[in-house]
Amino acid sequence: MLSMKKLIFIIVSFLFSITIYSQTSLLVNGGKSYRYQPNVSTTGLNMGCYVVQNDMPLSFTFTSNSNEPMNLYRFYDYGSSQKQQIIGVTQQGNLLTYTGGEKDCGYIIEQGSATYNFWISAYKPITSLECDYSYSNMCDNVRIMGDGVTIEYRTIYGSVSSFPRKVKYYTWVWNETEEMPETSVEKEIEVTPSSDNKIVFESPYETTIITLIDEIPKAWGEKEREVSISEEFVPKAIFAEAVVTQTEREATNEVEVDTEAGSYGGSAPVDMTFEAYVNEDNYFCWQFFKSANGPDDPTPVIYATYLDQTLEYTFKDAGITYVRLHAENETCSKDITFTINVSESFIDAPNVFSPGVSPGVNDEWKVAYKSIVEFKCAIFDRWGVKMFDFNDPASGWDGKYRGKYVPSGVYFYVIQAKGSDGKKYELKGHINILRGKETYEE
Repeated sequence: MLSMKKLIFIIVSFLFSITIYSQTSLLVNGGKSYRYQPNVSTTGLNMGCYVVQNDMPLSFTFTSNSNEPMNLYRFYDYGSSQKQQIIGVTQQGNLLTYTGGEKDCGYIIEQGSATYNFWISAYKPITSLECDYSYSNMCDNVRIMGDGVTIEYRTIYGSVSSFPRKVKYYTWVWNETEEMPETSVEKEIEVTPSSDNKIVFESPYETTIITLIDEIPKAWGEKEREVSISEEFVPKAIFAEAVVTQTEREATNEVEVDTEAGSYGGSAPVDMTFEAYVNEDNYFCWQFFKSANGPDDPTPVIYATYLDQTLEYTFKDAGITYVRLHAENETCSKDITFTINVSESFIDAPNVFSPGVSPGVNDEWKVAYKSIVEFKCAIFDRWGVKMFDFNDPASGWDGKYRGKYVPSGVYFYVIQAKGSDGKKYELKGHINILRGKETYEE
């Protein structure tokens, strides 16, 4: 643990160093240069990187925060470890001026214990741009290339990098709020080219023109330049998203079944709607399978396939079913898998209720159930007269016969049902109606 005094000293020293550097400035070619500030901790270029016109002589003026003597050095591919001192530098007070220097090299200004590092590159116009269809990872990215795409710089450690470029194209974007894709969305991104005049970035999801935006000439008063590929780019990458909806039931007598996060299901029947969104003319389908290896089984045994964009399906069988949206073309494929877990069945019938006594409290006879996919129930009085029948386990008997409450006493139910697990139920029992002082009228 650092002591408080030491911690305060470090913070003060850091703030002091920021103050010192913030009081310095560098003016390259009278301000008519393009400046980019890379990460200082990885490049050591605390004064940035600059691009200047190739046909203009180089000059720069450095303004320091003190009048101490300054020394100027130049470095190339191997960084500051092989710096070369430059003679003929003009210093007047806190100003250092240098004219006629080289381009495509780095400079170091040393003043006392302070060091100021920067790189200056000559501008290269982009003269061509094309899509590289030989790129091996076109299922995720696209690669464009062309002369003048890469303008390099070196760090003080000798590593090479390049000035970022802006790329513009149209693509699909998923709208989380609306749960649907937005098409032909103009996207502008900043990417760093490799040293061989190539740029790799996330592939567009629609046929589009790709344009490289060259902002550098604006620094010396010229117009921004745009260079595009000559033909529309046809993507191989697959955009695939799915919206899955489970129909919720509000039956108060259906036993609630917890499902794991990210999965669907519960008490059968489970009514689901699957909606697919896939770009271009890529083939897609819904694949149904069961697997002991889980949803990511690379070689599942598919037992059903549907080609619908919007698929409505009812799951009635207990157990786990996986539904996979599969999309493919001649080069790429993409899968999104959903888990539907249907519970085993259960049914139980109460033997007492009190219709018409306290509205909303035990005034309807209903079974408690889960995953019942077939159901028939009939209710009789003691003489075998059918009082009521129904085919939906979510429904119940309100204690009425021909619109009027039946008398208190014993009644009988007969239930025939089938569960999601194939279990068959044949239940018989009695129902006690308790109503206190009888009022048989409705």
